[in-house]
Amino acid sequence: MKEIAQVVVNHPSYMVDKIFHYAVPEPMKPLLDIGMRVIVPFGQGNHTAEAYVLGFQQSTEFKRIKDIAEVVDKKPLFDENMLALIQWMRTTYLTTWYEAIRIVLPPGITLKKQEYVSCLVQKLPAGKWSEAQVTVFDAIQQNGGQIALLSLMFTLQLKTLRTTIKTLEKKGILAQTVDFVTTVKEKTVNFVSLTITIEEAVAMCQKLEGKAAAQVRMLEILIDNESVSVADLILFADTGHQTLRTLLNKGWVSTSPKTIMREPFELSSYTPTTHFDPTQEQKAVLKFLNEKLLHPPQTVLLRGVTGSGKTEVYLQLIDQVLRNGKQAIVMVPEISLTPQMIGRFVGRFGERVAVVHSGLSLGERFDQWQKIRQGVVSVAIGARSAVFAPFDQLGLLILDEEHEYSYKSENSPRYHAREVAEFRAKQCGGMVLLSSATPSVDSYVKAKNGRYSLIEMTKRYNDNALPTVEIVDMRAEIANGNKSIFSEPLKQEIALNIKNKEQVILFLNRRGFSAFITCRSCGITLMCPHCHIAMSYHSRPNKMICHYCGVNQKVPKLCPTCESTHIRHFGVGTEQVEQALGEIFPTATVLRMDTDTTGGKMSHKHILQCFEQEQIDILIGTQMVSKGLDFPNVTLVGVMAADMSLGVDDYRADERTFQLLTQVCGRAGRGDLHGRAVIQTYQPEHDVLALAKTQDYVAFYQKEIHLRKMLYYPPYCHLVVLIVSGRDEEVVRETIVETGLMIKQQVFFQKNEKFPVLYLGPLPAPVAKIKNQLRFRLMIKCNATAEIRENLHTVLVEMRKKVQNK
Repeated sequence: MKEIAQVVVNHPSYMVDKIFHYAVPEPMKPLLDIGMRVIVPFGQGNHTAEAYVLGFQQSTEFKRIKDIAEVVDKKPLFDENMLALIQWMRTTYLTTWYEAIRIVLPPGITLKKQEYVSCLVQKLPAGKWSEAQVTVFDAIQQNGGQIALLSLMFTLQLKTLRTTIKTLEKKGILAQTVDFVTTVKEKTVNFVSLTITIEEAVAMCQKLEGKAAAQVRMLEILIDNESVSVADLILFADTGHQTLRTLLNKGWVSTSPKTIMREPFELSSYTPTTHFDPTQEQKAVLKFLNEKLLHPPQTVLLRGVTGSGKTEVYLQLIDQVLRNGKQAIVMVPEISLTPQMIGRFVGRFGERVAVVHSGLSLGERFDQWQKIRQGVVSVAIGARSAVFAPFDQLGLLILDEEHEYSYKSENSPRYHAREVAEFRAKQCGGMVLLSSATPSVDSYVKAKNGRYSLIEMTKRYNDNALPTVEIVDMRAEIANGNKSIFSEPLKQEIALNIKNKEQVILFLNRRGFSAFITCRSCGITLMCPHCHIAMSYHSRPNKMICHYCGVNQKVPKLCPTCESTHIRHFGVGTEQVEQALGEIFPTATVLRMDTDTTGGKMSHKHILQCFEQEQIDILIGTQMVSKGLDFPNVTLVGVMAADMSLGVDDYRADERTFQLLTQVCGRAGRGDLHGRAVIQTYQPEHDVLALAKTQDYVAFYQKEIHLRKMLYYPPYCHLVVLIVSGRDEEVVRETIVETGLMIKQQVFFQKNEKFPVLYLGPLPAPVAKIKNQLRFRLMIKCNATAEIRENLHTVLVEMRKKVQNK
């Protein structure tokens, strides 16, 4: 018998990040299971709170425990396998129970407490009532006798509101209630159907002929259809709700709600496809992968040059997985890649495909999650969060462009999709396929050491050569009098493409009009008032914008320091490239694709559709255009500023630059026409650029892994990064120093030659202030064993308690 429930309470504080015991009332015992939500009385005031059931036990060491107040769900939101994943994430990524639970569920599903105030009487009884009491009572009555507390607070703006409500509550005039609601829920639509036989309905139509034409039209539609939604019935009958009410009152029809799925894509808009005949190289790779499927769990790294046909390998491998009765997850690093991927996978697998990414509405994401959980679909495609798709027969997880940093979450829990995929594969006996033309150094070293299996594709699908790459020295361009953002070779290549009606992709890893705004008189750079970062200029809407906190300001006419009028924009942004192209190539059609132009729903899809249909000559973009896109008519790629990512404060700067350049150059020449790429740089002698030009990944890896070993960086150690932020610099400094000392004393008390422990800092973080919060960083190089992770978690909880108690 289930008597004591182990629950985790939805509470933001790390101080309550623990499992609580609650008694299960007898009537709830057959209803309750692991993975369900419940409402519980919590804390000294017994405030109601949302909680998740993690398990059951027969007894508890606590003498007095409270009862669960209410069961929310009819079915569990997660099973025991997902619970094991939640527990692993909490330990591995030093997060809370609730944060780990939240990330595996669709957004918007969390319960939110809603407080209501209701009138218990129609009018105030005779007596002495204060002005505030009368105001509050009248406001509730005018709202129908009940109102949400937040709405009442917003309406009245009364400082004594809560006191007034409590006084009226004690006098029996008002009552406060609490309800829990979700942002998203199943969508239901009312459908209409006949309650009489078809023969009777036909007879009624004949009887009403010439008297009630609208009723006849409605009945005729229902005779031909078993049920019709209210909206469709009124539309097709060309009448109004009154006609439907008349039929309902006569008892001839009835309405009933039906749950419908919100679909993010129209299935009929995709052209069905069949398997392509694989090349000899693809056949060999598929044979290798199919053999690995027979011996799970496995992790395989597929290194294939750009345009080698890796997507067709995915499709045929998934087909085999589905024939085995299993399910598959496919992850891509950017939302911008999903339209093309959706087209390929829906074309091949039809309605068996679900889509999971942040570009969908909350309702659409919830319904896709429901379809996966109910087993309606067998393939899930999406960005990083798709790794949590609740399949129960998972056989394959694919990470396309596995090297991409976007697979690492920047918010708590700071998980990596690759690590989560490997954990899930071990749970279900499945295979993880990591795929890239430029694998991460971490993954490739594991493949070379035998932890991963390695298979490689060295030829393009159509046997075309890789793009011809030209590196242009922008210093020489300036010396020759060319002060344009376009080098002469790039301008000539763009002109040639426009003449030949071939398309161009221009890559610049910076949105906006320019990088920063500075005063040429005193040299000051205009900074965000809330963050330690330069403001970026955007020509539309002619403002400076901070890309960290979002604050925007008008560009000052005078320097705020020296009052000079010499305010100028420096650097190059996507807007500026777009403007310059319009001046140099006025007849060319240009489209920009960055976060400023893709904020609307499905905007990625619309932009890429225009480009795919060859309505656009030149596509300008940030990282969104650097990977995964496949357009046969693109024969030229231009990289505007290749040096931009080389000087970043990150030990992976060279790796990311090499990957970025290799990937973006690989967008050219994927069809029958030969591709070219022009890389503009101020450092043409840099060895990373030379290796990217020839796409020599192995040579780059050998150089990079040697440096990592010498400097003791991953994969030869783990990096622990601790950031403390706050408004008071002295408090922030004291906290991070104290935390560092506690870590040294309690966690890393042992050192050895194989895994030395090194401390770097504390120092100001690379971005020293965000949203008025000062930030300090401590980095630790170590071997992050399970014991060390556990001790780190203990230190963090203790320090958070100290900070909260100050």
